[in-house]
Amino acid sequence: MVGEVPFAHLTVPNVPLYRPVMRAFLAAKERFAIHLRPDDVPAALPAQDRSVELDAVVKALDSLVECGNLRADPDTARVTAVEDFYRKRFIYQLTQAGEAAEEALSSYDKALGRRGALQAVALHDIVAQLRALLVLAADLA
Repeated sequence: MVGEVPFAHLTVPNVPLYRPVMRAFLAAKERFAIHLRPDDVPAALPAQDRSVELDAVVKALDSLVECGNLRADPDTARVTAVEDFYRKRFIYQLTQAGEAAEEALSSYDKALGRRGALQAVALHDIVAQLRALLVLAADLA
């Protein structure tokens, strides 16, 4: 996936998993749960997506980190032995760009009146709005 492009996850084959994962993080944040571990994510997904394997969830989380939607931090809370420090364990949280992207998509879904795959026109509108946000962000920096 393209690095640091919050809407890049919408144009790849695994989008049916990425959208529910991002909504799970947004819902968790609304409940003041800032971080989620990979094994927390399946339980936070809609019922039809809960059977997804943990490996698929971890790959989705890593891809969303590449896009800039999530941030991965080392998870040292469950370390009980020296060997545990060498294991790759992360906790994930929404980035500001990821949260903004998901809120924009949720608003767009609401405006369309239905959930589901985005239409080509919608993607064009999102890209135009994203470019405008990038210009504004560059002005603020």
